[in-house]
Amino acid sequence: MGGDLGSTLLMVALMGAALYFLMIRPQQRRTKEQKDALSALTDGSRVMLVSGIVGTVRHLGEKQAIIEVAPGVEMTVVKAAISTQPVEDEFEYVDEPELSDETLVPDSIIPEASDAPVTFDPTPPPSSEVTPDTKN
Repeated sequence: MGGDLGSTLLMVALMGAALYFLMIRPQQRRTKEQKDALSALTDGSRVMLVSGIVGTVRHLGEKQAIIEVAPGVEMTVVKAAISTQPVEDEFEYVDEPELSDETLVPDSIIPEASDAPVTFDPTPPPSSEVTPDTKN
């Protein structure tokens, strides 16, 4: 009987050690890596959020960050939403140069304005269709 109790306790201890090394310890390591990555962020860093949105860090707070996702478009996110996955940009955003009125619409497209006032008549035009006679 003593051998059965000893082997059972040994089996429980081995399963507890396996649980620790296979589940708990890797999770602690991932948590530490994410914490280190978040502490290394600075203004201007390119990041990806866990939702897949890619942006540039503009301001960092203690719990939140302001991320610029497009020129002039900023959003506030919780720092835990910032992924540790590296960002590989496929596109490069460049601010467009200021355009003058002449470059926006060519003169050939703009119709000439007439001096006649524009009026709107809400009544429908007369119908040319003949309606069938109804039986009484």
